[in-house]
Amino acid sequence: MSLNKSQPPAPSENAAQPSLANWLEVWSEEFVFYHLDTDGIFTFISNSVKEVLGLEPEDMVGRNASEFFDSNHPLQNLLKDLTDQRATSSGLQPRIYTATRTSGETAYLGIREKTVHDAEGVVVGRSGMAYDMTEHVAAELLLHESEQKYRRLVEGLGGDNIIFTRTASGEITYLSPSVKNVLGYASEEVLGMNWRDFTRDYFIGRAEAELTDARIAQGLEHHKIVIEMSHAKGGTRLFEVQQHPIFNAQGTYVAMEGIAKDITESTRTSQELRRLKEELEKRVAERTEELELKNALLHESETRYRDVVEDQTEFVTRWLPNWEYTFVNGAYCRYFETTSEALLGKSFMPRVFAEDRPNLEQVVASLTPEQPIGSIEHRVCRPDQSIGWTHWTIRALLDNDGQVEGYQSVGRDITELKIAADTIREKEVHLAHVLRLATMGELVAGIAHEVHQPLHAAKTFAEAARRNLEAGLPSGIATAIDCTKEISEAISRTAKIIRNVRAVATSRPVELKMLDINRIVQEAAGIIAFETRRAQVEIRFELAEGLGAVQGDRVQLEQACINFLMNAYEAMANTPPGDRQILIRTYGTESQVEISFSDAGCGIDTSNKGRLFDAFYTTKPQGMGMGLSLCKSIAEFHAGQVWVESNTGPGATFVLALPRSATPKENPTS
Repeated sequence: MSLNKSQPPAPSENAAQPSLANWLEVWSEEFVFYHLDTDGIFTFISNSVKEVLGLEPEDMVGRNASEFFDSNHPLQNLLKDLTDQRATSSGLQPRIYTATRTSGETAYLGIREKTVHDAEGVVVGRSGMAYDMTEHVAAELLLHESEQKYRRLVEGLGGDNIIFTRTASGEITYLSPSVKNVLGYASEEVLGMNWRDFTRDYFIGRAEAELTDARIAQGLEHHKIVIEMSHAKGGTRLFEVQQHPIFNAQGTYVAMEGIAKDITESTRTSQELRRLKEELEKRVAERTEELELKNALLHESETRYRDVVEDQTEFVTRWLPNWEYTFVNGAYCRYFETTSEALLGKSFMPRVFAEDRPNLEQVVASLTPEQPIGSIEHRVCRPDQSIGWTHWTIRALLDNDGQVEGYQSVGRDITELKIAADTIREKEVHLAHVLRLATMGELVAGIAHEVHQPLHAAKTFAEAARRNLEAGLPSGIATAIDCTKEISEAISRTAKIIRNVRAVATSRPVELKMLDINRIVQEAAGIIAFETRRAQVEIRFELAEGLGAVQGDRVQLEQACINFLMNAYEAMANTPPGDRQILIRTYGTESQVEISFSDAGCGIDTSNKGRLFDAFYTTKPQGMGMGLSLCKSIAEFHAGQVWVESNTGPGATFVLALPRSATPKENPTS
């Protein structure tokens, strides 16, 4: 309520009641003046109570004030800091009471009282003044609700983002709680520190950050920098900072607010963009004394935060459990070439690629109060009918009872990253094929020897059959028949060797079948049997029975086994021939089947153990560093894993583990 009259003088403590009544009758109808005895009973109340509460003065006189004025309402603590020019000009802070109008509505009254004494100084009661603050309180509650809404939006951001505000001189005045995860500091322990305390003169971006004042003087109100910051546990992190200045009413630069995103990992991986969280937030400015100013501040605050969200390059959306949008930012609208008006209140599920919808539903269903955040990558249908890939971080928004009210998600387009990943996989496919051909080239002498043996046997039996037939003896025919059987078996063996080599060397699509892992191991050992003999290695098998079948590609799994065996042969090059042994074991658990290759070689240097499966890493002078890396790719394709263990004695053990029911991810080789 806005007043057009000046503050009335306080009633005299010793004034007689009739003269007080005469004085009040000429004052504003917006104030209610009253007098209470020592028991809190109304002895007088001005007629203006009819305008404020709709009550007749005579209905209140003689009754206790607590019947009409309630100070124990739930909003008392929230409203205790309310200030009003009408109530505070005398330096006294009013107390907020509630009262019920005759219409049934609740009114908020600001009440100020003084103790009344008689001529001898004895307390005879209290005189007071009440005025209607209902509209004033309503504005305060609306402002508080807005603050809480934007606080939740900012505090909900996490991950790699820090929202901050600082003074013009650099003193930090606010940091979002996510600073603990990103830089290792609790937000309260760095408040009051200067941002320069976290950098060094030689750090990346320090010099550019010092140019902030110059940029502001040139009229630049929004800018982005990259700066290096110190981590609480040592080391540094690299941040992309978007910020803009705040000016006071006189146009003087007084503060800076912004959002800092940790781009350390993305920079290390060829500038791959990581997730940006939502929006910049700052608490609504100081509460004002007048309703008009409060409304102006509310509008200014909402506009500021809306601009922050709209300026983000990431997609920011909010939606209900039935998938309907309740908020979309500008970046999201631009991506789908539409407007927020066309989206709000409608389901976004039709934009999700049909085959990816079950996965999205599963991720959303898995969000709980204990684990309210999840992420997913899925395809979307673009307006030009193309298919785009997007990555989303989804947070469930819960009420006080832990029930889901809605969801907030931050996303970005990763289509180009997916295309780049496909290109890498194609190169890996080609490289795997080249590696198989190189392996076959190394084994060509042994393969020729393996093929020569059955062919030589076939020739010998053919000569024997011819001689027996030429002799013309009755027993010669039976002998010739036996020779032809041996010839047939030798030819079948030769064909099998050629088929196996051809299968390994030929580039072909993946064929997923249910396979006997024991047979895979034995066939792989058979392919390089000549190399085994040439390396003077003894292979022992301990193959468990009843393992069951695993789903996989025969050629890929045989290639992995061959790589492990060849790696073991090379590791035992300096081992005495009599000690060159390899133990191949298969065994199973409830969830997976494991194959281990234990050699008696030089063992594993612990300093290299973590890099053995990295591409192009090798400890051998002539090695390419692709054999074990390919084993890892094949294992991951089959939803499995590989690792190495040091033996108790000499040598090492390499393990290939495959799930009993595998669903391959993406084809690393063909």
